[in-house]
Amino acid sequence: LCGTITMVSKTLSTLSFSVLCASECSAFVPHTQRSLIIRVTNCSNKNYHAVLSLSAEKDEGGELDSFLSSFPSPEAVKMNILEGEVGERGEQYVVAQFGLLLLIAIGGVPFFGDDMTSFLGLSLIFAGLLLVYKAAADLKNNLSPWPVPADPKSGRGSLVDEGIYSYIRHPMYSGVLFGMIGLSLVTDSVTRLLLTGALYFALDAKSDYEEEKMIDAYGLEYEDYQRRVQGKFLPSGVNDTFTKRI
Repeated sequence: LCGTITMVSKTLSTLSFSVLCASECSAFVPHTQRSLIIRVTNCSNKNYHAVLSLSAEKDEGGELDSFLSSFPSPEAVKMNILEGEVGERGEQYVVAQFGLLLLIAIGGVPFFGDDMTSFLGLSLIFAGLLLVYKAAADLKNNLSPWPVPADPKSGRGSLVDEGIYSYIRHPMYSGVLFGMIGLSLVTDSVTRLLLTGALYFALDAKSDYEEEKMIDAYGLEYEDYQRRVQGKFLPSGVNDTFTKRI
């Protein structure tokens, strides 16, 4: 059929449509009939009457429908989930997010009891000691507790950019942090863990000051080193993922 039907009222909740063959169109619709007869002409110029039955009953579920319509469409959410290439949608962050939420909800890590905590803690302590030793060995005569480097003119100061320093710029601080995290786990101490967090910020500030002094001492040579080795406490890839979000 060729024609146009326009709904006038938005309060009508149900609609039934049927086409009846007739020769005349009724111009009057009784109030009690709750229907509207309109003339529809098809492409063969034959006249039909369309009876559009409209329910005038009040939509008692209107408020509920309005509330439900405020939620996202399940179909739209499904399409959003399926959109994009697998592995390029940031799945790792979603897994980390919901995985941690699950662990928080259940109040622990399955199969991660005291023995596993002790093993992880001891492993971190060992890794920390190894990093501190390797950093000290690579520094040689440059080793000092002060953030101001030894004067290169004294014969004891030189720019170290080999060994462990070719991966991270402050491996000794990394070793200290790993060791303290491990100690916090072994002793099951939340206080130590919080203090280790404070230590991180202290070492971060100290390393920034130290690098300013390194630039004063070595100039463009140290700036080039910063560009080549972008990780401060962790290798650059890991550093970009975690430390920038702290």
